[in-house]
Amino acid sequence: MISPKLENGDLVMKDGNLIMISGDEELIQSVQSILRTRKGEFFLDPDYGLSYDNLLSKGASEAEIRDDIIEALSKDDRIGAVTNISFVKEGRTLKISLTIQKQDETELTIDEVGLNA
Repeated sequence: MISPKLENGDLVMKDGNLIMISGDEELIQSVQSILRTRKGEFFLDPDYGLSYDNLLSKGASEAEIRDDIIEALSKDDRIGAVTNISFVKEGRTLKISLTIQKQDETELTIDEVGLNA
């Protein structure tokens, strides 16, 4: 896929032109977007995004959060599997690092996607 490049939710321009990305860079951006969008928030696709119910719950286990992440990312047909997920909590921010296996069976590591509670 080819998509416009985003930084902090804003389109990136250079010399008056929209910057486009593809390949692994675009897939990483897509994963970040899925994880940073609360499920039900995007009115055109209410199933898009990550359920934040367990993220915001004080009693939720890491296994429940992992399941939510895998469910959210499984909607992208370019992702074959999520092979590793790790968390670092910094104040009210949960930083997620993960490794995905693409449909072509190559792996891609995505470092520190920050989610704010």
